[in-house]
Amino acid sequence: MKRFLSLVLSVVFLLTCAPFVFQRTASAETFDTSKIYEPYYILVNAETPTKSYRGIEKEADKQVYPASTTKILTCIVALENGNLDDMATISHNAVNFGRGNSLMGIKEGYEYSLKDLLYGMMLPSGNDAAIAIAEHIAGSTEAYADMMNAKAKEIGMTHSHFVTVHGKQNENHYTTVRDMAILTAYALNESPKKDTFREIVSTPQYKATSGPEEITLTNSNRMLIDAPVTETLLSPISCLYPDAIGIKTGDTTKAGKCLIAAAERNGVTMVAVLFGGTIGDSEYNDGWTDQQKERFNVRRFQDAAALFDYAFEDMIKSVTIGQLVEKGLQTEFEVTIPNASAEDSQGGVLKAKADLSMDMTVSVMQADPDMDVTDIKIEANEMFTNIYAPIGEGTVIGSVAYVYNGKTLTSANLLAERSVKEGTAQTGIVPVEADPSDSSPAVITGELIGDANSVSLDPDDVVPVSETGGCGLPDNMKWLPIVLVVIFVLLLICVVMFILYLRAEQKRRRAAARRRARQRARQSGQYNDRQ
Repeated sequence: MKRFLSLVLSVVFLLTCAPFVFQRTASAETFDTSKIYEPYYILVNAETPTKSYRGIEKEADKQVYPASTTKILTCIVALENGNLDDMATISHNAVNFGRGNSLMGIKEGYEYSLKDLLYGMMLPSGNDAAIAIAEHIAGSTEAYADMMNAKAKEIGMTHSHFVTVHGKQNENHYTTVRDMAILTAYALNESPKKDTFREIVSTPQYKATSGPEEITLTNSNRMLIDAPVTETLLSPISCLYPDAIGIKTGDTTKAGKCLIAAAERNGVTMVAVLFGGTIGDSEYNDGWTDQQKERFNVRRFQDAAALFDYAFEDMIKSVTIGQLVEKGLQTEFEVTIPNASAEDSQGGVLKAKADLSMDMTVSVMQADPDMDVTDIKIEANEMFTNIYAPIGEGTVIGSVAYVYNGKTLTSANLLAERSVKEGTAQTGIVPVEADPSDSSPAVITGELIGDANSVSLDPDDVVPVSETGGCGLPDNMKWLPIVLVVIFVLLLICVVMFILYLRAEQKRRRAAARRRARQRARQSGQYNDRQ
C-alpha cells in the first residue's frame, strides 16, 4: 500500500509539473529499428509526412492491405461532405455481417445521427457504421469508394486504391504506409474538418444516444484507454501513452495487426504507421485464447510508444544564452520615462538590459533534426513595471520572458542602463481638495501639457489606492493561497481513494471471472486449476 500511494503521489507530481517537461536535456541515441515487430512501418512529423523522421521506415512504399485503418479516409470524406446532425436510416445491407466483424451495434430500420455513426466507426471500428455512412452520403458503398479514391488522389496518396469503405479484405484494396501517413497528416492538420476529426479519434469512450437505445462505444486504440477485464482476457497489458491523440487500429488475417498512431507534445505532432503485425510469425496461433494472443496484440502500441519516445527526446536540444545572443536574441529594450527631467540627454528614453548569464543553458524542443538549434526563433516578451523617475542605474524596471513554441524557456529582470532624474513640477497644477472624512491615500493622475515639467490635473482623476498600497493581495484575500492548497490536498485524496476503489473492484471482477471459469470447467468435466 505504501508503494502504491508513493506511486500515485509521484504521478500527481509529474502531472503538476507537466508544463516543464520540455526542460529535459537527455539526448536520444540512434533508434534500434530491429526492435520494431511490424514488417512495414514509418515515423513522420505531421508537418512533413512524405519524409520519415531520421530515416525510420521499412518497406514504406510497398503495397499492403490497410484493414480498418481505411476508416480514416472514410471518416474524413464523411466529415467534409456530410452534416453531423443529419439522421441516417439503417439499411439491411448495413447490418448484414456475420461473426468475426467489429460492429457498432446499430439496428436495421432505425435512424442514427451521422455524428454517432462516425464515433461508432472510429472507436470500436464498426463495419456496420461505415456502410451506413457511405449509403447516407453517396447512396451506395461503390459511389462512396469513388469519393474516397478522388480524395486520396487530391492529397497525394499516389500508391493507393480503395474498394471498400470499412477495409475488409479485398485484393484490389491496398495502400502503403507512407500514403497512410500522408492521409493521417492531412486529417490532423489540413482538412477543413480537422478539429472534429481530432476530437473523434482522441475520444476514449463515447455514448451514442440518437438511436432507439444508448450505445457505449469504447476506443480500440489502447494508447488511449486500457482494454477491459473479461472472462477471456483476465490481465490486459496497459499501453496508455500520455501524449497520444489517436488514431485507428486494423486487424485482418492478410493485413495483420495494424495501427496508425499519433502523439503530440509541445506543439509537435508525430505519426507512426505500423502494418503487418503477426504476418508470417510462426509463434502466433489463431487458436489461442485472448490472453495468449495479448502479447502479440499489444506490440503495435508498444512499438508506437517507443518510436514517439525516441522522437520527442531526440528533438530536445541544449543551447547557451550566449549562442542565442550571437544569433540575434534580443537582450536590450527601450522605454520612455514620462516624468523624466527636461534636461535628460536622451529625452527620457531609457534602455534596459536583460540580466542574463551568457553561460546559462536552456533546452528547446526542435522538430526539424537538420536545423541548427541556434537558428530557432525565440520571442522576447518584455514587461515594464517601473517607468517613473527617479530611476537609478542598475534598478530593476521590469522583466522579460523568452518564449519558444508557446513555452517559456527562461526569464530575466530588466535593469536600467543609466540614471534618469525626475522632472521638477512647475506652475499650472490644479490643486485637488481632499475629503477630510476620507483617510485613505490616493494617487493623482493627469495629462501632461506643455513640457515634461508642467502637469495639469483634473479633480475627477483621483484614484483610491488599495489597503495594501497597490501591490500584493488585499487583506480580505490573504486566505486565498491557503484555500487553494486545501482544495489541492482534498482533490489528491479523492484521486487516491478513487484509484484504490478501482483496483479493489478490478480484483473483485477478476476473482468472479475465475470462479465462473472454474465452474464451467467442472460442469464440462475439463476443470484444470491454473492457479
